[in-house]
This record gives sequence, structure tokens and C-alpha cells, in this order.
Amino acid sequence: MDYIDGIGNAFKKHIGKNSVKKLQESINQKPMILIAGDQLTGKSTQARNLAEAFNGTFHSVGNLFREVAAKRGITVAEQAKLLLTERGIDVEIDYKTCEMISGKDIETEIGVIEGRQPAYMGSFMQNLGKKNIVRIYFQCSIRDQALRFLRREIGEDAYQKGLKNVPNVNYENLESLREEIINLQLDDGHDVIEKFVENQNRDGDDRARYSSLYGFDYGNLSGYDIVVNTSNKEADQVFTEVVNELEKFGFKIN
Repeated sequence: MDYIDGIGNAFKKHIGKNSVKKLQESINQKPMILIAGDQLTGKSTQARNLAEAFNGTFHSVGNLFREVAAKRGITVAEQAKLLLTERGIDVEIDYKTCEMISGKDIETEIGVIEGRQPAYMGSFMQNLGKKNIVRIYFQCSIRDQALRFLRREIGEDAYQKGLKNVPNVNYENLESLREEIINLQLDDGHDVIEKFVENQNRDGDDRARYSSLYGFDYGNLSGYDIVVNTSNKEADQVFTEVVNELEKFGFKIN
């Protein structure tokens, strides 16, 4: 796994020459559930639900991003632009993620971390000696992501209209789906689908950036222990499925 060396080298370059050693020294063996996934797959909701069910601690990598921006005295949007050219921001956030995965600041018996890259950071920490990690990836169809985006941006009525009128098929690209959403003739529908496309493109940029920086694609499902497809599923159904899968790894709700 060449990306393991890539992560370690980046930490030593941007954080400090002893940074990897400090991570290794901070490790305890508290169990960690690491959650990643496509946009609008429900991963944040499931992460919080799992933390509550296991009486654990929930952490979001997105919150780390906001904390780093605040420390720099810039907005989240300004920091997002800097990511295109300044690799140190990514590395700082990833290092803080690894500190969380180490378990050193987890006061409960288990930690749940949600974001785009924690699973691959978990693999790095496993290489340093961290045990009791399970890595989960949530995915769903482009159609489901788009309809959930409508619900978030416009409301439940728009979501229900989409469910009824957008054919439940596998769309090969965003362009074909764009026309289906526009045909719904929703208020602000055109602007909303453009925002959705922009979000999807940003995710592609993020994956390319991580590949360039460390040598891994966090969308490569071989890096995960459990893959859950949330298409056409309600949150409680997904939660039950995840809990059943976690039991296979020794994670049981008391």
C-alpha cells in the first residue's frame, strides 16, 4: 500500500519530522467506527445514530475543516479555494483525524468518525499499530442523491414530486438526470440542480486532490470493510443493516 508511505511522508513534511512517532505513541485500543461515503447518502445521520446506540463519541471531519478555517481567520469558502493550491490544509486536517482515530481524546468506550477520508487514515493508523477499527462506506444512486438534494434545498414536496416523476433507473451521467429534474418544473429547480452538479464536481476534485497528495482514491471500495447501499431505503432500515454488519466485526449494542 504505497499510500501509507505517502501519508507518512506528507505528515513529516507539513506537520513535523516527529509527527508520525507522536501519533504512534498516542494510540490506545478503543474501538473506532470510521464512516465515509458519497454525498447525501445519510452517512452523517448514521454516524450520529451509531454513536448514540453504542454510547460512543461522534466526531465529524467537516467540523475539523471549520475549526482549521477559524484558526486561520478565514471563511470556510475561502479555505476551500485555498485547497486547490495549498496542500498543507488537507494534511493538517488529516493529521487531526488520525489523532482522533488513535483514541487518545475519546472519553467514551468507542468513537465514531465521519467524513470523506477517515477510512484511509484508519488504514494508516492500523499500520502504526491501532486495532479495533472498522471502516464503512455509504453509497447510493445518482438519482437518490439528487432527490435528497431537492429535499434539502427546496423541501419535502419537491422530494415527493421527484420520487413520483423521475424514473427509477440507473443514470450514467449527471446530464441525463439534469433534464429530468428540470422537467419537474420546480421553483428554483434549475438553480438547485446546478448546485447539485457543482457539489458532485467538487467531490471529484477532492478525490483527485487526495490521489495526488497521498496516492489513494477514497472512493475505491477496496479500502472499506463494509459497503452499504442506501438507495431507496429509509434511515431506520439502513441503521439496522449497518448494526447487523457491525456485529460480524464484534461491535454489539449492549
